Amino acid sequence: MDNVVVTSIPDDSTAVAWNDCLDNSEFAGLYMAPDFFRVQYFKDQGPFAVLAVRDSVVHGVVTGLFANRDVECGHSGSPQICVRNGSDLDVVGKALATGLKGLSLPSTKFISAFAWNEVAGFQSAGFRIKRFEVPLGAIVLDLSRGTDLLFREFAESRRHNIRRVIKAGVEVTEMNIDRDFDDYYALYKHWSEFKGLSLQPYNMQRAVFESRSNRLLLVARHDGRMVGVSTFRFRQPNLIEYMANVSRREETKLKQNDLLMWRAIEWASQQKDIRYFSMAAAHTFLQRFGGNRHATYRYSLDLTAFRRRDLAEKGRAVALRIYHALPQGTRERLKKLLNVDRDVNS
Repeated sequence: MDNVVVTSIPDDSTAVAWNDCLDNSEFAGLYMAPDFFRVQYFKDQGPFAVLAVRDSVVHGVVTGLFANRDVECGHSGSPQICVRNGSDLDVVGKALATGLKGLSLPSTKFISAFAWNEVAGFQSAGFRIKRFEVPLGAIVLDLSRGTDLLFREFAESRRHNIRRVIKAGVEVTEMNIDRDFDDYYALYKHWSEFKGLSLQPYNMQRAVFESRSNRLLLVARHDGRMVGVSTFRFRQPNLIEYMANVSRREETKLKQNDLLMWRAIEWASQQKDIRYFSMAAAHTFLQRFGGNRHATYRYSLDLTAFRRRDLAEKGRAVALRIYHALPQGTRERLKKLLNVDRDVNS
């Protein structure tokens, strides 16, 4: 099986074959598709794709970016490896892995590629496998089960919050760019400053949002005031993924984010060709929406001298195991002393 490297918007015949692979795969998201090259966020990060091809049929896809000295293909909540149903996982994986190796530069230090399921060929090609489970991985809802059943499987507190926020008069509508974007951007700036996150430029964020063919943008208002916005990306058929939320911090007691997610699930359930709703993460807030706690897999290749990245990761894993074996009181004292909250939850 051959590998074909794509570094720009593909020609029509390639796009058709590529999309046919995705149409016949499970969990095929937007960032696995040819439209990956049209995402404004990535235009300066060297977006690429590797296709595993035999006799003009695409059997597998991996997409990614160049990030400093790393090659990154998705993350634990949003994999970017896709394999056609029924294709040989060993043969396809080897073709994709070979293509990724060929893309690496002399300066490349680490290659990571995430998959929804095991793809044996990556290991055959020398990549190291790591499994990510809750609180990593992703929560995935099967929309074919219907909204009534999905809602009943939410945590009781989540159902209560949704009913309460509706009773309080919070309304959720799709974003009208001309009317809503400036208010959104002010809220986005407030949220990013509070969280210490980098801010996308106004024009870029607006350009991304104006591309509505594969994005759902939901706005929550209370007494006419914008109190939260959640964004989602989707590929039809198959999968919708939660992207981001910004909220007015002092008003989160309204629980508007619970309602925003529920309205997105309702919207997705009404689309006949979207089967799965991925939360693109698996932290506590998302776990309370029920669904399947789906493990994901990372295939990585450490290109540093003496595989320093692998060694550092193994050392960190040992330290975390020791930490979690300590009594609760000792862990709490260590967290305050060493400020390791982020590490122990990552």
